[in-house]
Amino acid sequence: MKIPRFKAPTVVAIFLVFAIEWPPPQASSMKVTDAAGVIAARCMSCHDRDTREGGIDLTPLLQKRSASEGKNAKLWIKVERMVSRGEMPPRDEGPLAPGEKEAITQSFYESFVLRQGKPHIGPTPLRRLTRYELQNTLEDVLSITLKSPYRDTITGRIDLSTIESTVPSDIPGPSGFDNDAHRMQSLNPPLKEIADAVHYALAKFNNDAAAIQTLLGRVDLPTNATEPEARQLISKFLLSAYRGNQQRAHHYANVFCDLYHQHLRDSKNTRESLLHVFEMILVSPDFLYRFEESKNLDTPYPVTGLELATRLSYFLWSTTPDAELLRLAQDGSLLRDDVLKSQVTRMLNSPKRLSLSERFAGQWLGFDDLLSNREYFMDERWNRESYDEALFFFDELIKSDRSFLEMVQSDWIYKRSSVVNAERHGYVPIDPESVKNVYADVLSSRQSTSQDSRARYDPPVLVKTKNDREGGLITSAAIMRLTASKTRTSPIRRGVWILSTVIGRALEPPPNVPSLDEAREALAVKRNPSVAELIKQHVSRSECISCHKAIDPLGLGLENFAPNGGWRTHYPDQAPVVSAGVMPNGKTFSTPREMKVLLLETYKEEIANNFVEKMLAYALGRKVEPFDRVSLEPIVHKVKEDGYKINTVIEQIVLSRQFRCRQDR
Repeated sequence: MKIPRFKAPTVVAIFLVFAIEWPPPQASSMKVTDAAGVIAARCMSCHDRDTREGGIDLTPLLQKRSASEGKNAKLWIKVERMVSRGEMPPRDEGPLAPGEKEAITQSFYESFVLRQGKPHIGPTPLRRLTRYELQNTLEDVLSITLKSPYRDTITGRIDLSTIESTVPSDIPGPSGFDNDAHRMQSLNPPLKEIADAVHYALAKFNNDAAAIQTLLGRVDLPTNATEPEARQLISKFLLSAYRGNQQRAHHYANVFCDLYHQHLRDSKNTRESLLHVFEMILVSPDFLYRFEESKNLDTPYPVTGLELATRLSYFLWSTTPDAELLRLAQDGSLLRDDVLKSQVTRMLNSPKRLSLSERFAGQWLGFDDLLSNREYFMDERWNRESYDEALFFFDELIKSDRSFLEMVQSDWIYKRSSVVNAERHGYVPIDPESVKNVYADVLSSRQSTSQDSRARYDPPVLVKTKNDREGGLITSAAIMRLTASKTRTSPIRRGVWILSTVIGRALEPPPNVPSLDEAREALAVKRNPSVAELIKQHVSRSECISCHKAIDPLGLGLENFAPNGGWRTHYPDQAPVVSAGVMPNGKTFSTPREMKVLLLETYKEEIANNFVEKMLAYALGRKVEPFDRVSLEPIVHKVKEDGYKINTVIEQIVLSRQFRCRQDR
């Protein structure tokens, strides 16, 4: 039966029935300490207005203003970060004395971490469902399938779902993720497009007896329902759509029952009227937004069990809480540490956890661009398979609770089946059948309906690395493609990616940096300058040296990998490829594996801090701020004690005050 449409003004009207309060920005109360004296004595010889080494002028920090005033805040945060990881002062000038370092740290904490001398978590933003979360939630609420299967797995092609085609993609915010609440608050929700997507989802629901049975306890919707029967069906639907919140569902039951009666007077058909009301529910703010009860406090307080269940489910599964989570939330037991831990374990053992790898790792590391950005297009199959290799690798870290440092170097990888099955490549699969069994639910959506046996989708296979070239995620085909042009590698681009994305050092290039083409012209007298020589010429300026001492060896260590990730020993012009370099600490390497070993040796702590910070940002739906240090530092400490296990990171984030509490101002 065709579902009647409603006009866009109706969507807006029902949306505005519900009041949405956006948390206003609060003025910061930050103190100044005398750490400026340390900066004046130890830093100004390199960072005054005239010298500006690395493009950094610290003169504003000597002025008697609030540390949080204007650009001072960014400068103070940068100084503290560089001091904490030992980058400042330079090694040849000697380290800060304990008292000097303490002055910097104290100033930072008093100005940026504490509020009136006490820890806090900052105002909790209102969260709206992303397009990805909307699709998952509609699937789970309505018990239907909306994701598109492969149309032709011979080419690896997968079509966009109707939801993905209809609703605009979300723009990543300051956190780096598309679930950034602050970015979403600055944009109007695409209500018309969401309404179209909801209409499509309900049409599928309306024609699926099993789905109706699962949600409403009957095989179809009545065409002539009694008043109590209609109210009961609306109440059931509300409770499911509003994520088990009985109070909110009961509060708005009369609103939607009134809408039902208004529509019934015109349609004379209870089925059509029920579907109309269901559609209104699914475009209402309580479905599209994750509302939490506010106490209007400027100090942290625990969220309710239902709010915690919702936070947990959208963090790990990108969808609405399931029945078990809701049961534990409603009886209050989810608020206990032991129960919360057990639920994290249960949820990470579910195939639904793949959403965490897709949305967190895909956006953080960037391999989701292989499916959406034509700049990285090779061919449909190659892009799809390379994406799957990266996706399954990261998911393996979670599934087997491995150290996240294995992203840098491991003795195993996921490899596309077509390569593994070719005898000449010599890979040794690790129980490929178990891979298919573990991911059965996920892979079912990727099966082709084609009768051609060649169109069968085979997932990437877990294999032992066959040599000292491969291992880890940073040398995967996906990452190598993302950090190169289509025909040429870029050591600088690859080095910057490792330094900024994996290590977490924000890089701000100085103005007027010469291009590689300019460097090539400067070396025109030499017939075939090597890549290393070009880079040396490129960074000959003093303001470039400080960053490129760290960037260049990381990128040069990956030169044996072609733009598509394949191994090479010569460039197209037959010049030999040399993956060798010197790390900032003076240690040398001559192979990609040696570089990755030194990378972990040199930057392990920074990699760990960055990984935890990125996952915390994703879990909270906002950029990590200095005041989050009160939770971030204990999490990192616990993770180090536990061997950098990825599931320890997830568990500790869930147990943190930042995740379990809210603050209103």
